[in-house]
Amino acid sequence: MANLSLQQLQQVKENSDLIFSASQIKTAVEQMGLKLEAKIENKNAILICVMNGGIIMTSDLLRSIDCDVRVDYLQVARYRDKTVGGSLHWLKEPQLSLEDQTVVLVDDIYDEGYTMEELVSYCKRHGANEVITAVLLLKRKSTPQVGLKPDIFGLEVTDRYVYGYGMDYQGYLRNVPAIYAISE
Repeated sequence: MANLSLQQLQQVKENSDLIFSASQIKTAVEQMGLKLEAKIENKNAILICVMNGGIIMTSDLLRSIDCDVRVDYLQVARYRDKTVGGSLHWLKEPQLSLEDQTVVLVDDIYDEGYTMEELVSYCKRHGANEVITAVLLLKRKSTPQVGLKPDIFGLEVTDRYVYGYGMDYQGYLRNVPAIYAISE
């Protein structure tokens, strides 16, 4: 995919609606941290960031919990800078052993559930005792695609294309501190 021009990016921003402000996100992440602490307290947990979208969420969630965890990451891609997902492509597996561990998968958004379902299955195949899933956004769909739902989520959003706070638009805008939706 070709790079977008600055003018094209500006058009995207101008044709977007603010969905959640930075302060709303901060509050949601803090609440998620409290829920996560309750689930992993007194457990030897590994928190795994799902790259690239989960990088900001993972960083903020880590700072909001008061318990010891080890941190790793994995990288998969379904969208590959597109606005529609395809098959899951593995770019990097976690380095820590998941054998007999509580694993916390942290991602930016639960959309159709295919990525999360595959990642949970991967962790279980690699010996995880327990897999806890945490996402900032839960997208409300009229017909869910898979049965798995996140264990912890911060905010719900309607079925629109969103960007910001780690989520991208064609590879750009992950660094926007709020969450926007492309205007319909």
